[in-house]
Amino acid sequence: MMFGDKWVPRDTFKPGFVDREEDVYRVTEELYELQESRKQLSGRSNSSYYRLTIPFSPHMFGSGKTTFCVNYLELIRRFSETSLASFASNSSKKEFLDKLKTSTLLYVDLRDLEQTDPEERSLKWAIYYLMVKNACSRIGVPVMRKRQAFETVEMEPSNLVALLRDKLNIPTNQYLLVVFDEIGALDESYGEFDFRRTQNGKVFPYNDFFRILWELCLEDNLFFIVVGKSEGLRIKNSVAFGPRVLLHFISLSPLSSSNIVEFLEKSHLKGQVQYRVCDILCSSSFSVNELAEALLGSTGGVPGLLTRAVNMLLNFVQTRGQPFMLKDQCLSCMTEDGFQRICAEPFIQHISTSDEDKKTEFGILLMMALFHIPFKVYDELNSESYLFDAVNEMGLYRYPIDQDTFQVLIPKVFVGNFEYLSYLSLLEKILLGSLKLEPVDSFFSSKCRVFEGIVAIRLILMLSSKVRNEFRELLCQLSAVFKEMKLPIREPLPLDYMRSVGVSESRSESNKKQKTYESNEWNKIIHEALCFDKVYIPVDINSHSPDIIFKLQSPVDSKVLIVGVACKGRWNSERIGWSDIIEEAKKFLVPIHDQVLSNAPDKNHCMLIVVSTKLAFNVSRELGDQSRCYSSGMSIESESFTIPSNCELVILCERDVEMLIDKEILNGLERAFSSTDRPLFGDFGPDLLRRVRHSFLSWQ
Repeated sequence: MMFGDKWVPRDTFKPGFVDREEDVYRVTEELYELQESRKQLSGRSNSSYYRLTIPFSPHMFGSGKTTFCVNYLELIRRFSETSLASFASNSSKKEFLDKLKTSTLLYVDLRDLEQTDPEERSLKWAIYYLMVKNACSRIGVPVMRKRQAFETVEMEPSNLVALLRDKLNIPTNQYLLVVFDEIGALDESYGEFDFRRTQNGKVFPYNDFFRILWELCLEDNLFFIVVGKSEGLRIKNSVAFGPRVLLHFISLSPLSSSNIVEFLEKSHLKGQVQYRVCDILCSSSFSVNELAEALLGSTGGVPGLLTRAVNMLLNFVQTRGQPFMLKDQCLSCMTEDGFQRICAEPFIQHISTSDEDKKTEFGILLMMALFHIPFKVYDELNSESYLFDAVNEMGLYRYPIDQDTFQVLIPKVFVGNFEYLSYLSLLEKILLGSLKLEPVDSFFSSKCRVFEGIVAIRLILMLSSKVRNEFRELLCQLSAVFKEMKLPIREPLPLDYMRSVGVSESRSESNKKQKTYESNEWNKIIHEALCFDKVYIPVDINSHSPDIIFKLQSPVDSKVLIVGVACKGRWNSERIGWSDIIEEAKKFLVPIHDQVLSNAPDKNHCMLIVVSTKLAFNVSRELGDQSRCYSSGMSIESESFTIPSNCELVILCERDVEMLIDKEILNGLERAFSSTDRPLFGDFGPDLLRRVRHSFLSWQ
């Protein structure tokens, strides 16, 4: 292998299958619901509500759909005494689970769907024939030719099921589970079958397909799972008439760090079963756990990406002739442009060819990923379901929070490739750059985080905008240093100009429980975000850290302004007093002055901006209900605190906070987060996100 070809994804190992217990439980529950629905249809239940249930997983390439389905029966047998024990808590469910363990699985790949010979071009007949063809192939017997089968076999669900049972040699009381894979093949078959058409001539092949399954669902002891990816997938669950098929959307969970360890330990080189992947990649000083963490950060736990990444690392290590000695060596390889580009190549085509509507959706999904905002998908597929579809179409990944709630996940190898798209706006570049800094496993929902993120990006875009705006003029009036910076600044780089120092644990609304960073953590944060060599900030157990740090550099000279932003108060009923403000100032301004600014007083300055939605009455009164800037040497007598040299403290009044964060957006955030710091985001819908995005873009 040539050195320039070191990142070649050769298929060199056999991936081990990793257990996915949550997914097994979910699918088992939904198959049981289908069984219960049949009882209602036949009058064996008093319930007036019934729908036929089919687990359905439209998903991105490489999520493990096929592997999961093919191994499903093996998995329920494996977990029947452990994670599925709670499912079988009553006699009815236990009986169902016992029968399911002995069922037969028939795998049907819809890519093998062929147009029928008869002129009627019936999708129903083609699907029936494909099912019989697969059953015959499984037992090794020839199948009747299509023309002969069409002329001799009556096309009825009961006849099909009887024929399948006969071919597979299973009795009528045994469960038959049919897996339909690659449903996206229907997208490419518009001209091959006579699909039903609407009045304006449109066809909906998925409706036709699920109509066929609805008829089959009425047959006893027959179950279905449907999976597959599809471009432009817009299933509205509108099967023509009669009792509707209820599609349960399954989002296969990404692999965790422990899952990846299992994956690495179970995977072997092809043809050399004795060589495990982890033994080739890891040395005595580089553990499998460290490798798993590195792979999780790069791939997000997406099975297809993980397999591709491991293949590339294996090829690199084998060519070099030695394993990775340290985690940093492995991380360095995975951040190379060539590795990220080739690793993500099959996954990102949807983004690079997006139209204007998709670009807008992509921007919203980026905000959702950065701010950890989940979205809901209901079985009836309400108006917000376009986000569900957009994630699929763009090749992104969904992290399931619960049955109907999902988080957008963008693996870091994707982020590196998206950054090169020429049409991205400055906003999207900042979002992507910030996502690159985020740990992939820090999913949580916090009003503090959303508020801080919006403040950070608004500040960056306003201060770099070539369009004059009131807020920038206000800061120039308040601060002599801002005026000297000669804004607008150069186009910002996310790594240099934005760094949220929020942590993955939830914080209280009053921010009293925010983590205090130790010296080595501060050193890393300041070094990465501000590009200084060494900063030591003493630990004070009673103080708090600024929420956001960024720097501004004058476009005409070397003057640098370090900015810390403390987002205090939010929507808590407790008002923020002078003691809270001074505490922030001491924590940030004093050590930065003592250990950084004093070494270069002519070039470096530091500012703390306090953004509060609830100032105490005595603070508001002393400020005169106006924003105020305390410059070097000025004293706040009530707290006996003097601003250090080359430093400034800016306190924004509530009116100017509403100028920074549009009042309509602020009100929307307050409504969305009125009840708890970890909300379900029921009111934080796409409309509010669109308003936020529009306000961001208005400054570019």
